[in-house]
Amino acid sequence: MKKSITLLFFMLISISLLAQNKNTKVADKLFDRFEFVQAAQEYLLLVEKGNKDGYISKQLGDSYFNMYNTKEAEIWYAEAVKSKQDAETYYRYAQMLKSNGKYKESNDQMKVFAAMSSKDERVIEFNKNPDYLPKLIDKEKLFDINELNINSDKSDFGAVRYDDVVYFASARNQANKNYGWNDEPYLDIYQANYNADGTYCKTNSN
Repeated sequence: MKKSITLLFFMLISISLLAQNKNTKVADKLFDRFEFVQAAQEYLLLVEKGNKDGYISKQLGDSYFNMYNTKEAEIWYAEAVKSKQDAETYYRYAQMLKSNGKYKESNDQMKVFAAMSSKDERVIEFNKNPDYLPKLIDKEKLFDINELNINSDKSDFGAVRYDDVVYFASARNQANKNYGWNDEPYLDIYQANYNADGTYCKTNSN
């Protein structure tokens, strides 16, 4: 009898996985190609059709995590952890909560992650000082962050100053093909001249 129950259990799991693979095949393929924008759209279509489960919620969370859409990632990770998930999902959920200023909730998820992966270096560091972020925020600020006239509404990063020229990567070139990861144009290298008064001249692409 016990063997029959065990066999039935694994048969039900297999049927569930086959149905999941069939339903999520298109979305999973996009996800595996790092085309997270389209993958999220496909998973959302499944949700609209009533196919939401822990796997699809996790995949949506991961898609938005990779796009660094912290609000949507938080929403879908919250749905995902209603069922048992792998340790990394709890870690990512914690990071999204932290990014959204929900430090206590973030620590709660980090504790779940810690219980599942006690030897992980991230867990070891977390256990040393779990409340480090609120303490840092309470400290007196040492510098100001200002938007520069060379900033765009796209991704700008990797700035390096050499003499009086600043080089950086940017996705501002709308003529480029869009990248499936975040639906922004492919990157170009730009340069801007640094002035003595702290301002920058108009940027040029290389």
